[in-house]
Amino acid sequence: MDEQEIKDYVIHHLDTAIQNHWLQVYYQPVIRTLTGELCGLEALSRWVDPQVGFLSPAAFIPVLEEAQLIHRLDTYVLREVCRMLRGRFDAGLPVTPVSFNLSRLDFSMLNIFALIEGVRSEFDLPRDLLHIEVTESAMAKDLGPIRQTIDKLRAEGYEVWIDDFGSGYSSLNILKDCTIDLIKLDMGFLRTFTEKSRKIIASVIDMAKELGIKTLAEGVETQEQADFLASIGCGRQQGYFYGRPEPLPSALARMQEQGRTTELRKWHHYYDVASAAIRATNQPLALFEFYDDSVHYLYATPAYREQLMSTGYDLTKASTALNDATNPFFYQNFREFFLQARASQQTETYFYVENGSYILVRISILYEANGHTLVLTECRNISQDTLHLEHQKLDRNLRYLYWLFEYVHIVNFAEDSIEPLFIHTSPLHTPLRQKCYGIRQQLHDVCEHIIYEEDRPRFRRFYELSTIVSRIEKSPHNRLVDRFRLIDAHGNYNWRSFTLMLVPNSGSRLLLSLVQCIDEPCHKIHQRLKTCPALTAPPASSVGSPAAVCRPGSLSHECLAPLLWKSLQQNSHICYFWKDRKRRFLGASKAFLAYYGFTSEQVILGKTDEDMNWHVNGMRYQADELAVIEQGHVVRGVPGQCIARGVLRHIVCYKWPLYKDGQIVGLMGAFFDTDTERQRLAQESASSYEDTVTGLWNRQGFLDALNAYSEQYRKNGQGYTLTIFKGRFDERLASTYGRQLLTHLLQEEARRLRELAGKDSVIARLRQFTFAILHRDAGDKSTEGSAAGTERAEKLAAKIQQSLHDIHEIDGNPVTISFRYSVVHAAEAGRAKKDSQASLALYRQAIARLRHR
Repeated sequence: MDEQEIKDYVIHHLDTAIQNHWLQVYYQPVIRTLTGELCGLEALSRWVDPQVGFLSPAAFIPVLEEAQLIHRLDTYVLREVCRMLRGRFDAGLPVTPVSFNLSRLDFSMLNIFALIEGVRSEFDLPRDLLHIEVTESAMAKDLGPIRQTIDKLRAEGYEVWIDDFGSGYSSLNILKDCTIDLIKLDMGFLRTFTEKSRKIIASVIDMAKELGIKTLAEGVETQEQADFLASIGCGRQQGYFYGRPEPLPSALARMQEQGRTTELRKWHHYYDVASAAIRATNQPLALFEFYDDSVHYLYATPAYREQLMSTGYDLTKASTALNDATNPFFYQNFREFFLQARASQQTETYFYVENGSYILVRISILYEANGHTLVLTECRNISQDTLHLEHQKLDRNLRYLYWLFEYVHIVNFAEDSIEPLFIHTSPLHTPLRQKCYGIRQQLHDVCEHIIYEEDRPRFRRFYELSTIVSRIEKSPHNRLVDRFRLIDAHGNYNWRSFTLMLVPNSGSRLLLSLVQCIDEPCHKIHQRLKTCPALTAPPASSVGSPAAVCRPGSLSHECLAPLLWKSLQQNSHICYFWKDRKRRFLGASKAFLAYYGFTSEQVILGKTDEDMNWHVNGMRYQADELAVIEQGHVVRGVPGQCIARGVLRHIVCYKWPLYKDGQIVGLMGAFFDTDTERQRLAQESASSYEDTVTGLWNRQGFLDALNAYSEQYRKNGQGYTLTIFKGRFDERLASTYGRQLLTHLLQEEARRLRELAGKDSVIARLRQFTFAILHRDAGDKSTEGSAAGTERAEKLAAKIQQSLHDIHEIDGNPVTISFRYSVVHAAEAGRAKKDSQASLALYRQAIARLRHR
């Protein structure tokens, strides 16, 4: 058959080829560079016809694109891929992600997202097993509509790859304008394997990693090419060197012949992180894997190998020494600082002497999963570092000046970094122990964790970055000075002098921050703060301000009263509050705010209990408070129930009037959590009503709350809704990722439930991935009120469902979440004589409704 005859045949026999499976899906393996394992497959179509024989893609794909039939082929391939994956799941066989190609025309002829999501749902597959490949040329021609679809696919947990990257003229524009997960380098780079092409490939790989994009090189045909790609940190490889496109059984058999196993799903993200850490660099870096108390090299740069050789080691000897318990320098030092780096989540540095050389080692923890830890290390023989020797004399003399200060840091505005030049204090309370990026965030952390609370506003003003340079330039001596209290190793706050000055000839880009001890009594410091114009006085309302200075040994009543009140408000575990005559909150203790999960009292100021909607029997508390305010009653030991962080808690309340000049101006109150007290007295590890995984109510607690709500509905007509969310218990997640990930998933789901409904609803975990929410109606108790309550609950449930479906990864691992829900109002179950009967009827109705959604 000539070319035209083949073209006509393809167009007129496409349906027949699909029905009879003359169109077959071949698979080409994708190999993880670091491990040599099979980490993916690419699905490619082949036409094996009983009449015309084998047709290559070049013979039918352009024809189908020209005839605008390509979408039918691509849909067929997608379904066959999903059918294959489902079959392997059902048979208990290893499964690996599969990428498939989409044509530019698919995006204009199909709703791509609806197609992929529909087929995936039909075969019940996790989204992370399907990767979508779009050619660079397709994106270059019509990026706008394609980008919208890509963004939606990625938002729902699919990976999108650029195929043939570098083959056209728009590669960088695509990366600039579109967010993708992986680039596949065009095989043309390897076909002409020259020094120039090597440099281009290395640059592209490095650029992709800087952008957080994974890398794959296709067209690998030789060991030399494979080794080169490994040396520059290309994450994955594909090509005839590993295997041609073949039917799946043949492709997997070839992998077995080569001794390659299939990378388990739980390792996908782990090795993606490892691959991202490998760079073509002149720095002496190595990547370790630490597990079962053993160290294993994954990668080492040539510079790292050279540094080892300078001390008489190669990689093999170093690996042996790191795992030799009798070698103190390697074995013990590494493990000691490995544990420190793991605890601090920061880079740790140590030195040791080996064969007369001073060795510097830096350790950083990259990622931990499944009992394995990725460790990035830097190793330098500083005895041979000429730059170090050059500056050694200067550094030795400057060090005498450093001892005048506790901390010396340099702030680099251009780099957005803070770096210590000298630190002389206990490591436990040393801020910024190594170079850190993000100046504003680092200063915020220092302020919140190290500076005395009363001094924090002044500290923030002192280090305000937007004005810091201009303030220094306007100051008489070109420096800023102020005094703040810092925490020490014993938990005490001691005064320190802070000085800020610009580094000369740095173009206002470098700033020195110096911290120095102050050998003055506290009362003199207060006086200096009050009188010295160069320093900013603390707020007048501050307990430690000059207006309330208490000299040592002279603790007067005038300074004791505000000191005690402030201390009680900030440090007492008692949940107390005070209100005005209209029962509106004026303030509360720190313990009160923490109990309800609030970080600021602004959430409650000016609001009543009814506004907060957090009491099951709000009318009882309202009546009590009116009696306190209007009649001067004192309320003692009144039991009740409130909602805190999505959990129904049992409390006992006390309230009394506040008098001013003999007149009641408001009320003050406190409450105690009887559940917590009962737990403490019984020395139980957890409440009998608390779910130990999520901290929500468990099934028993839910039933207790449901009966309480039912009682209020029967007695007072207080309506409420019951919403049940049921997620599928995915045994695949447990088998592929382990139970720990399931625990973290449940905790994330519980966090989202609390975030959206925890302020005024009871939330419980009934079993596995089934949750329940009880929410009281607000306002009208009529039929219209119940309808409004149901409508609000439906809207909230839809919002929660979307939030749960938006969970696409846990601990960096991709997950696919699916939840159904049902909403039932108390009015639908009627008012039974017994609360338990009404509760049971409502619950059964919610479950029945759930089955039909």
